Amino acid sequence: MLSSLPNRRVLLVDDTPAIHQDFRRLLNGADDGTPEADLDNLEATLFGTAAAPRSPGFEVDSAFGGQEALTMVREALAAGRPYAMAFVDMRMPPGWDGVETVERVWKADPRLQVVICTAYSDHSWSRVLDRLHASDQLLILKKPFDPIEVGQLATALTAKWNTTRQAEAKLDGLERIVRERTAKLWEANEALRRELAERQRTATELTLAASVFHHALDGIVITGPLGRIISVNPAFTAITGYEPGEVLGRSAHRLWSGSWDPGVYRGIRDGLARDGRWEGAVWNRRKTGERLLMRLSISRVEEDERSARRYVCLFNDITDIRRKDERIRHLAFHDHLTGLPNQAMLIERLNESVNLARHDHEPLGIFFIDLDRFKAINDSYGHDIGNLLLKEVASRLKGCLHRSDMVARIGGDEFVVLLRRITRPKGYSGLAKRIINRLSQPTRIANRDVQVGVSIGIACFPDDGTDAIELMRHADAAMYAAKSSGRGTFRFFQASMSERIERRLRLEMELRTAVPNGELELRYQPKVSLVTGEPIGLEALIRWRHRRHGVLSPGEFLPMAEEIGLAGELEDWVLREVFRQSRDWRARGLPSAPIAVNISVEQVQRSDLTDLIISLSNRYAFPLCDLEIELTEDGVMADPEAAAGTLGRLRKLGISIAIDDFGTGYSSLAYLRRLPIDVLKIDKSFVMNTDGTPSDAEIVKTIIGLGKTLNLAVVAEGVETHEQAEFLRACGCTTAQGYLFAQPLAADEVEGWFRDRSRLIGTSQPEDS
Repeated sequence: MLSSLPNRRVLLVDDTPAIHQDFRRLLNGADDGTPEADLDNLEATLFGTAAAPRSPGFEVDSAFGGQEALTMVREALAAGRPYAMAFVDMRMPPGWDGVETVERVWKADPRLQVVICTAYSDHSWSRVLDRLHASDQLLILKKPFDPIEVGQLATALTAKWNTTRQAEAKLDGLERIVRERTAKLWEANEALRRELAERQRTATELTLAASVFHHALDGIVITGPLGRIISVNPAFTAITGYEPGEVLGRSAHRLWSGSWDPGVYRGIRDGLARDGRWEGAVWNRRKTGERLLMRLSISRVEEDERSARRYVCLFNDITDIRRKDERIRHLAFHDHLTGLPNQAMLIERLNESVNLARHDHEPLGIFFIDLDRFKAINDSYGHDIGNLLLKEVASRLKGCLHRSDMVARIGGDEFVVLLRRITRPKGYSGLAKRIINRLSQPTRIANRDVQVGVSIGIACFPDDGTDAIELMRHADAAMYAAKSSGRGTFRFFQASMSERIERRLRLEMELRTAVPNGELELRYQPKVSLVTGEPIGLEALIRWRHRRHGVLSPGEFLPMAEEIGLAGELEDWVLREVFRQSRDWRARGLPSAPIAVNISVEQVQRSDLTDLIISLSNRYAFPLCDLEIELTEDGVMADPEAAAGTLGRLRKLGISIAIDDFGTGYSSLAYLRRLPIDVLKIDKSFVMNTDGTPSDAEIVKTIIGLGKTLNLAVVAEGVETHEQAEFLRACGCTTAQGYLFAQPLAADEVEGWFRDRSRLIGTSQPEDS
C-alpha cells in the first residue's frame, strides 16, 4: 500500500557519474556534504545565525544504464515505493539509448513521469515522440541545464504524479461506492423480484388449493381451535348427505363421533399433540343413519404464532372396499367348499403356535388326516357327492375338537388338525381313535349311504420338529405310514418313516440335471373364444419325462424346484423353448398365436428378466405382443410393490400380464387396482363346481364382475363340460381353456389341432364347441 506522504522519488539514468553529482546537488534539499552546504553551516556557526532554510529535497536514486534503470523501477514497484519521475539521458553507449530505456521502463510502470535529457540536436524529435506515443508524461530537457529549470521540472512532475495518484484514488473510491450502491440496488431489486414471485406463487397455490378443495373426491372439513366446523367441500356433502348450512358452526366431535370407541379419542388426541396429525379408519353415520366406514386423516395447521390453530380433516368412504377386502380375505384364508381355514391360514397359525409353544415350553401336536377311498367315491358318484362328503367330514372333525383347536382343509381330501391343549401322547391317541371312529360312520348323501375311512399321521413339537414345515412334513410321512399299515388307523412319526423324504431328495438331485439331460418338454393347452369358438392362444405347460417315474406334472416337481433354487433355470428354459417353438410354427405357416408362460415371483424379481426376454425375442424374431406372463395370485401379493416395477417394464414391451389361479389367494383390491395387469384367470377349482355348488358359481360371477370393473380380461380354466362353458358365457366370460376343448398338446400336435378346430368352426356354432 502506498504511503499517504507525497512521493518525491526521482530516478536519474545517465552513464556519466558527474551528472549524477550535479543532479544530487540540485535536487537534495538537506545537508548533503556539498561545498555550498558546508559554507552555509560555517556562516551559521561563526555569526550565530540560522542556516537559510532549504526547500524539501527529493529522494534521488542513480542508474548508469537502461537495464539497471528497468531493474530499479521493477524493484521499487514491488516494494510499494514507485518512482514519481525519471531523468533519462538520450545517449548511454554501449547499452540502450534513452528512447529504448523509456519504452521498456513505461512497460513496467506506465505512470512514471519522464524527462529526456540531451545535448544533441541530431534527433528528429517528432519521430521520437511518435515512437513513444508521448503524452503529458514526457518532457525534453536540453543541456546545458538550468538548475532552476531542473528543480522546477522535478517539483512539477512529482507533484503531477502525486496529484494523478490522488485523483485515481478518489476515482477508485467513487467507483467502489458506485459498485457498492449498485450491488445494494441489485440486491433490493432481487429481493423485490423474489417477493413478487413469492406472492405470485402464493396466489397460484391459493387458487390451486381452492380448486382442489372444491373438486376433490375426498371429503374435507376444516375446523377452528374449538373443533367447530368452519368449512366443508362438496365431496363432504356427497359422502355424508349433510349440506354445508347444516354443519357450519357445529362441533365436528358431536356430529360424527357418537359411536367411536374411547380409545379412538385418545389416539386422536395423542397423535395431534405428539405429531400434529392422526390417521385411521373409523365408523360414522351418514345423515340417513347408514353406517359409514371412513379412512380419516386429521392434521393440525398453524400458519404462524399470530394465527389461530385450525384442523383439516380429510376422509373417504371405504365401506365397500372393506367389505370386498373382507370377502376376498375370507376366500384367501378359508376353503371355499367347507368354510374351514385353508393351508395359508394353517401355516400362519402353526407358525404362531410353534413360537408360543417354544416360548412357554409347552407341547404342540398336529394330525395330518387323509380320507381313505375318497377318490373312488368321487369318481363313482361324481363331484357333487364328493363335495357334500367333504363338508360332512369337516363338520364331524369340528365336532371332535375343542374350540381352542383348529382344523384346516389343505386340499383335496387332506385335512390338518392343530392341537394346543393335549400334553401327553395318550391324549393324542384317544383323540385320533375318536376321529377315526366318527369319520368312519356311514352318512346319507343324496339318497346314498356313503362311507370313508381315515388315516392319521401325528407329529409333536418339539420331538418331531421345531418349525411348522418340519412338523407338517413329518406328520405327512406318518400319515403315509398309517395308510401303508392298512388304512383306518393312526401313526406317530418315527425317523424310519423318512423313505418318502429320501425319495424327494433323490428327485431333487435328478431335477438338477433335467435341463442338461433334455428331460423337460412342453405341452400347449389352447385357449378358446367362448363367443366364436375360435382358438385365440396357448398356455405352455412344463412336463418332466423322468426315466423311472414317467411323465411328471408341474405340481410334482415345480414346488421342489422353487425350494432348491432351480425355478429360475427351469423358467429360462421354458422361455427359450416357447420362443424357439413359435418360430418353427410360424415358419411352417401356422398363424401367430399368443402364448402364456407361467413365471414364479422369484423370477419376476430378477433384475435381468427384461433383458433376457428382449434377447430371446431378438434371437427368435418373436413378437413380444404374443407373450403373456402368468403369475400366481399369492406370488404377486407376497411383495406387490416389488412385482409392480418389473411387471410395468414388461408391459411397456407389449407383454400381457395375467394373474393365475385367481380367487385361491389373497389380493388387496387397492393393490390389484394399481398393479400393471391385463388378465385374471379363474382357478379351475371354482369353474369345475359352478354347475353344482352355488357358492362357487357366485365366486366365479364375482371374479368376472371384478374383471369388468377393473377393465381386465377374464379367462376361465378347467372347463370340462358344455354346461360350464354356457354358464361362463352367460356371465360375460369370453375366453376359456380346459379338457372340453383340448388336453395339453405336444408341440407336433398343435398344428393339427388348429386345423381341425378351424374346420369344426366352419361346420358348427360356437355353442357346440
